[in-house]
Amino acid sequence: MTLHVPFEQFSKTVARLLGSKEAYVSARSAGAVITAGDGQKGVIVVCNSDHAPAAAKSKLSSAGLEVYDGVWKLSDDAECEQCAASEAYIAAVAYKSAETMPGVWVDAHRAMPTQVQVLRAMYDEFRETGELPDVSFEEFVRLSEPNVVIVSPNEIQSFLDKKPEA
Repeated sequence: MTLHVPFEQFSKTVARLLGSKEAYVSARSAGAVITAGDGQKGVIVVCNSDHAPAAAKSKLSSAGLEVYDGVWKLSDDAECEQCAASEAYIAAVAYKSAETMPGVWVDAHRAMPTQVQVLRAMYDEFRETGELPDVSFEEFVRLSEPNVVIVSPNEIQSFLDKKPEA
């Protein structure tokens, strides 16, 4: 069972429902997702916050909670879209295009892809959308002169941590 509450009610709700003083904070695209849970009771309290993770941790600590990095997972991950986003690997490919400027293609993966997997996904998408003439994968790679970059969830978090709070 999952209860979503506003940030301001999180610490009081955790104390009341779980009898706990622990909270877990994880970054999301614009702020943090905060969770607390009791595996025995099968209860998770979730809060989405616009505060950056560091600010959310500070505010939760001030409210008397012990704060840790992490996130309680739900048995049905579909309920936790914010959690999934914080675990994405972002793949970007710069490539030679028919235009004067190079092209850029971006994708996301749930697990660390290889460069070949990224290029194959790009090739397949371009073939499906008709953006690519009838050429082999090998010829596509040779002609496009791709530069593949894969950014891990930890690297994404590191980039976010370096930004000042809004």
